[in-house]
Amino acid sequence: MSTMQQRLTTCGQIIALREEGLMVRAIADRLAVSTSTLERWIRRYAETERRPRPRLTTGDEDAAIIAAIRNNPFSNPVAIREALHLDRAQTARSRLHEVSIQQRVPAIKERLTDQHRTGRLPAICGGGPGVLVASNLHG
Repeated sequence: MSTMQQRLTTCGQIIALREEGLMVRAIADRLAVSTSTLERWIRRYAETERRPRPRLTTGDEDAAIIAAIRNNPFSNPVAIREALHLDRAQTARSRLHEVSIQQRVPAIKERLTDQHRTGRLPAICGGGPGVLVASNLHG
């Protein structure tokens, strides 16, 4: 998670806990953030009246996304989106990132260069043990 994402997540948690009625000191202890930082974020939030974007999934859908990747670890967010009929694959990616499950990227084979190919030709054309040479097939 990037620093900006962590910051927004922390700010969202602060606002949510404050709206639940927790005192600034209790929030600071819970989130390990200084009280001056909390007060600044709360003040900025009150000044702008910005509300966080509502979640696109419910708690049950979040649990289903996590269960889907744990049941099939070689799956990907697009497959999860299709299986669970979600609107966007990014939603599945976001829920996986929240529980520290990173998207899996398949291994990519190194492309052969001309140098690789020319290095392999003597072994193939030299007629080593167990290798058929093309000239033996036609003659």
